[in-house]
Amino acid sequence: MTDKEILQKIEQSVKDSENWEVYHHLTDSLGSPALILRKTNTNADSLGVNIDVFKGYAYLFLDNGTPAEPGKPFSVQTLSSLNALTELLDMARPYIKR
Repeated sequence: MTDKEILQKIEQSVKDSENWEVYHHLTDSLGSPALILRKTNTNADSLGVNIDVFKGYAYLFLDNGTPAEPGKPFSVQTLSSLNALTELLDMARPYIKR
């Protein structure tokens, strides 16, 4: 499976998600596809994460920046944020390096 196909599968999971939405599509400095996700039901840009796919594996950055410019870290302070984080990890799990 190509990096782009992996990202498309993750994006489909995000579309089916109750807790996340795609905020931005990007390409990292090495040319790998990436997504910035934002927690739904909020307009706070600080409640985002970054999923980067490189050489067949997903890398999950718990901030709303890019690998070159990290942003504010995703914070778990409520049960809804904990549920969102659990769902996020479940979406990325099949593509994370073992």
